[in-house]
Amino acid sequence: MQIDSLLDTGASRSTAGSPRQQQVRAERTLQGVFAEVLAAAGRQGYLSGTAPVSPSPDANTVANADADAEPEAITAAWQDWLTVGRGAMRYRDVQAPQQLFDSFHDIMLQASRQNAYAAPQAFLRGLNDQQLATVQQMHHLAQPIEVEPLTAEGAMNLLLPPVAQVDVDHDGLTESGAAYTLRFPDSRTPAAVADAWYEATADLSPAERSLREMQMKIDVVLANFHVDSQGRFSHRVEPGDPDWVNPMADPKYSFGEQTRRQLESIEYFKHQTPPEQYQRDRRFWTHFQASLQNAGALSSRGT
Repeated sequence: MQIDSLLDTGASRSTAGSPRQQQVRAERTLQGVFAEVLAAAGRQGYLSGTAPVSPSPDANTVANADADAEPEAITAAWQDWLTVGRGAMRYRDVQAPQQLFDSFHDIMLQASRQNAYAAPQAFLRGLNDQQLATVQQMHHLAQPIEVEPLTAEGAMNLLLPPVAQVDVDHDGLTESGAAYTLRFPDSRTPAAVADAWYEATADLSPAERSLREMQMKIDVVLANFHVDSQGRFSHRVEPGDPDWVNPMADPKYSFGEQTRRQLESIEYFKHQTPPEQYQRDRRFWTHFQASLQNAGALSSRGT
């Protein structure tokens, strides 16, 4: 367990580097803290967080050993994300954001003390209406939370900060309550690939970064769209369906191969693409490919 070291690495270096580097560091520290919290509950958190996760933790031993350090680490990483990490920007339209942050912080500490991440549905059932409304608002859910229909993943992610939510069943989606989201890097992304990604996207605008994140998950989307023998759209497999597939879960999946295919597609459609867009697309995917190579993650899944 590395709770104490997380406090040092997160806080002491939070002001070093560019604003984007500070933001990424704050996000990954928060992910790393909750990787440790989840490990204590026998769950897997972010692979690319800053904290190494014990492969076979004993929940009782871990919980007792870090009873004092864990709340402190959660609080420090949470505050860092809200300031340096600019997590508060997600809630700029909320009427009383500080009250929301404090209320959700209290719920996270309560969940940590009670090892709620091992049985999240049971914990959620014990929350009152005001606490459930806090959780709903924190995760931008359109509808009030109904606990009973939730999956284990959907329930657990409601008790985690948005950037620390995990893809439990490795379907390529991150389930928050009853909602599914595509994100990259996600909790299953190897650390070396995440390193390459953050390096390649460091100078992108938030809008272009979001576009590239969605492009990284295009294989998951396309794998669940089906066409008939004549190439016409047949049907779409919905999240949660037994037929849903995630090609990125294949041990042989290669992020380097994905960049190669992206570059081939860019060249194929070069004469149908505005010159500025062509240059922008080619520059990004070439950069990411080089970053993967430098990180030693060009072949397979980067593991």
